Amino acid sequence: MRRVLGRLRIEPRLLYRVTPLWGGVFASLAAAALLFYAATILGTQRELFFDNLTQWVPPPRSPDIIVVDVDREAYEANGGSWNRAATADLISRLAAAAPKMLAVDFVFSSACDPASSANAALAAAIGKVPAALGFLAADRVIERPRPVPPLARRRQLAVPAQWFIEGAETSCPGFMDRSEAATAAFLVGDEDARVRRVQAFAILGNDAYPSLGIEAGRLAAGSSTPVLGGEPAWLRLDHAIIPLDESGNLRFAASSEEAIAARTISAADVLDGRVDESHLKGRVVLIGSSMPSLGGLRPTASMPLQPSVQIHADVANAIMTGFVPYRGSHLPLIEAVFSLAAGVAAAYAATRLRPQSSLILGAAAVLAFITFSGAIYASTGWLFDAVGTSLALIAVLVVTSALQLARTLRAEAAARRKFSQYLPQSVVARYIDGPDGERLAGEERPVTALFTDIEGFSTLSQKLGPRELVALLDIYFAEVNALVSGYGGMVDKVVGDAVHALFNAPEDLPGHVDQAIDCAMAIHLLTEEMRCRPQFAEQGFGRTRIGIETGAAVLGEVGAGGKLDYTAHGDAVNLAARLQEANKFLGTGICIGPAAAAQSKAALTALGRHDIRGFGPIELFTVAGDGLNKHLRAE
Repeated sequence: MRRVLGRLRIEPRLLYRVTPLWGGVFASLAAAALLFYAATILGTQRELFFDNLTQWVPPPRSPDIIVVDVDREAYEANGGSWNRAATADLISRLAAAAPKMLAVDFVFSSACDPASSANAALAAAIGKVPAALGFLAADRVIERPRPVPPLARRRQLAVPAQWFIEGAETSCPGFMDRSEAATAAFLVGDEDARVRRVQAFAILGNDAYPSLGIEAGRLAAGSSTPVLGGEPAWLRLDHAIIPLDESGNLRFAASSEEAIAARTISAADVLDGRVDESHLKGRVVLIGSSMPSLGGLRPTASMPLQPSVQIHADVANAIMTGFVPYRGSHLPLIEAVFSLAAGVAAAYAATRLRPQSSLILGAAAVLAFITFSGAIYASTGWLFDAVGTSLALIAVLVVTSALQLARTLRAEAAARRKFSQYLPQSVVARYIDGPDGERLAGEERPVTALFTDIEGFSTLSQKLGPRELVALLDIYFAEVNALVSGYGGMVDKVVGDAVHALFNAPEDLPGHVDQAIDCAMAIHLLTEEMRCRPQFAEQGFGRTRIGIETGAAVLGEVGAGGKLDYTAHGDAVNLAARLQEANKFLGTGICIGPAAAAQSKAALTALGRHDIRGFGPIELFTVAGDGLNKHLRAE
């Protein structure tokens, strides 16, 4: 009996499995928390996305910004050099055109002898027009920048620590005394060296100096005394409130090469009189150089090396138009909530859609996030992080898809185990691994059919309720079908209380007749033991009758209209069903037909010739008593 009972395998169940939907929800929560609390992890990718966003959506452009570039043409026209005399001539010619103001991105910090003719000419030129001169940060105070631009401060003000500097490298005193304002002209890049923002103010002692671009924009906009306040700090001008980030920086949108070319004129054209003065009148003019030896070239979002004067011009443009790319402290929370909602929706959709549809949905959602970010930026200047939100969504889809796949694999494994009780594993594998394969055509081959039936089942079904009856049959079929599979047979179908099994179908099974007879004896022993179990005995569970015959049959898929049956058709199959019924009047448990008896090596007992409906008189056999006893001892 150990062999019989040992075929029953109880598999452990997991008490709890995370469903794809809840897995996606948990992934959404984790992604939202990561997006909110661990922003530095995605910092680089986020900044690169913002760089692209500021290029995809061009900011509004002020027509009142002009950049005069001391370019290679001007440099070579001045004899292969550029000096203060040339700068003085350039500023004088620009002043004659009556611009609104000049912002000079040169720091004249050495050779400050006022008796020098070049210095005197430059100082006189600076005095002809409102001019802002820049200074650089230094580790000590060489000369205090002046004049200090006007600034009003609110009591509620969080002054960023980065604004404080130890010293400054300024232009010569004679130049500063003729200027309108001293401004901070230094630029600080991010970790990747790109300049995306400027330090709004530099504080030296008790004086606060705006950046060159901010002051140029303020003067060009005609704004009165600016007001600085807030936590984080903001700058209020007459026409706009300029937001600053928590570090006190002002972010700008770097101009494209086309936009730079449109607002830039060559210093050589100014000096040669090729520029119409009306083009400069009333404009803010920034003077600098694209020559590496004269000006600072820094990487920005638009180009690998952008002249620093063009960066200051971009800042001035942001001040004049009031359009400042800004990422407020409230946005990470909004993004986290948004990504959580989108992730939960994506998880729900992924569990309801096919994988291909989920992939298309995810791609569409990512494109929607990017489009949404562009629309928000274009209308408000807010920098919405589509990268983090998209990665959160992708993570949710990956987790959900992985759990969905695991669930599918578990279902497939369960299907294989379940259907392998009824079909050979090769047939099950053919259906599951090749769902698009053609139906199995009919094949004629010798098969041994085994049919079972429970004695007195009709009476039992009338006595028991459906639930109790099904509980007994579940146990019965599970163990009987396992025996059929163990002996190499295929459960063709289960009809009511009967099991129809085939041996040597659809794969070759050596000695299939004896395998079927051995299986019949094992079923007989199992079911007799089963009848002694309390839950079966108290219901008077009947004995199992078995019929066996072998012969040629046609094996394959039969049916239409979406309902197919993989089965065998032939006289041997029909006779096996009749032999199972013959056990009633023969008083036997196993009845074997003449063809199977002729091919079997088992010890059989002849039952004589009997008339079988539809087949006439035929010789019948059963398992010999000693053969059954030997089988019992083997078990």
